[in-house]
Amino acid sequence: MPKTAKPKSRSASSQRKAPTPPNPHHTGPLQSPTPNENALQEKAIADPAQSHNLDTDEERNYLVTVAMTLSDNPTRTRILSLPPSLTFAKFHQVLQIAFGWANCHMHAFNVEIMLNERGIPRPVLTLQRTFDGDEDDLDFWPKPRNERNWTLRDVFERKEWDLEDGTKTTGQIHLRYEYDMGDGWDHQIVLLGRAEKGLHNLLGGGADTPKVLCIGGEGHPCAEDCGSEPGWEDLKNAFKKQRGDKSRRDWYKTMCANGDPKGLDPYKWDILEVNDQLREVEV
Repeated sequence: MPKTAKPKSRSASSQRKAPTPPNPHHTGPLQSPTPNENALQEKAIADPAQSHNLDTDEERNYLVTVAMTLSDNPTRTRILSLPPSLTFAKFHQVLQIAFGWANCHMHAFNVEIMLNERGIPRPVLTLQRTFDGDEDDLDFWPKPRNERNWTLRDVFERKEWDLEDGTKTTGQIHLRYEYDMGDGWDHQIVLLGRAEKGLHNLLGGGADTPKVLCIGGEGHPCAEDCGSEPGWEDLKNAFKKQRGDKSRRDWYKTMCANGDPKGLDPYKWDILEVNDQLREVEV
């Protein structure tokens, strides 16, 4: 497993140094750890060849990496430990906390399937907040399903998927979380494997460790309503340059829904604060 590259600029860690996470951009099967790799990862990540055995892995959390696609310098990633029984409605809450969003826009989870190595991903499932009767009234494919009725296990363990023409198929899935349909913040979600049962205790949580845990990542939360990638870059430049746009800085400090009166450091985020908030998510 390749090690995660460290940013050239200042450290993104909080007051305590977070454990070295698996490579957030790794999309292939999880490789067996080598003696030179971080000891935490050797204990945390189970053999993915055994990760879909429901009889033995029922209670073991999933390890997933979530990476925002329209963001770099630094990238914005989070490594999460999640129970398979977590609904996508709760997963939405987790992602809002992990990435520092203010939950003031629409969102959706999109599942696509790769029919072959060179094929175009085919949409097979959309999950979002729906109300009784909404699912049957919409005349397009795939019809949105209620995120409260689907768990992570329902997606990651599913063997067959229905296509628009009524046929069933299997293949590698791509899972995306889209937040704010205007700015279009896309989060790619990749299943790394299963966590060992003692992972949360290993990280110092003890018996009261929450079932949902952030174990790594980098990057300050993106600003709400900043204008997608171009607006986010402009905002970072406004704080980076000594004579940057003062109106943009003032907007972020005083009006932005998830702004900070102290200013913006693109590399700063607090994993301890994230986990404190994740404790409030009822699983």
